[in-house]
Amino acid sequence: MTIVAAVLAGVVVGVILGALGGGGAIITIPVLAYGFGMTLGTSSTASLVIIGLSSVVAVITHARAGRVDWGRGVAFAAVGMLGAAGGSVVSRGLDEDWLMLAFSVLLLVVAGLMLRRSTAPGREREPVSLRDPRALAVTLAAGLVVGLLTGFFGVGGGFAIVPALTLVLGLPMGVATATSLLVIALNSAAAFATRLTLGVDLDWPLVAAFTLATIVGSVTGARVVGRVDGELLKRGFAILLLVIAVWTLATTGLALAR
Repeated sequence: MTIVAAVLAGVVVGVILGALGGGGAIITIPVLAYGFGMTLGTSSTASLVIIGLSSVVAVITHARAGRVDWGRGVAFAAVGMLGAAGGSVVSRGLDEDWLMLAFSVLLLVVAGLMLRRSTAPGREREPVSLRDPRALAVTLAAGLVVGLLTGFFGVGGGFAIVPALTLVLGLPMGVATATSLLVIALNSAAAFATRLTLGVDLDWPLVAAFTLATIVGSVTGARVVGRVDGELLKRGFAILLLVIAVWTLATTGLALAR
């Protein structure tokens, strides 16, 4: 039953990841922590494997449709990989309950940002060149922050990558979504490689089942992204995040109060 539950959860996470270019780890970590009894450290490490490999497959699907901006994606990820390695080192040994509390706050912030953007009118503009000093500086800063979040919490950071690519570099939403998956894959690889050097103990059969299901879901999400109202999808996901955030915050608060 545990493997079956992992497969079902993995499909849902994959569809979200493939369709939105992020958000998969935000769901994966609490699911693994509360649904499968993993610690936050273990669930965040497992998330790096699941989301990283699933992102690679989803990128291939998007690339075949010509939606990946390889140059801007690699530039964004280059500094992010450094942040991911650093975040992995810093998070090791920190109190699990306080980490989960911080993660709950992160969920609330992400949900609020997604709700705000889903109700704001979209604006299309010409892509900005990285030769623009301001665009390059903001891109590198955003990449570093996203990388730190990836290493610290085990999240891909798509919720920050997509807005940075659209608002700062002017990429169309479809291209930003696809390029975000490239950044997530590279950052996740850097964070997981760092954690390997620090020691990793995972339930590999469960992680493998979850990963394979997420890959299937991510391919499906990447293929249907153009057929579904993206803003409606974001709004629904943001509401789901709010529910998870409030529940996680309450659970962690009770644990800290004991």
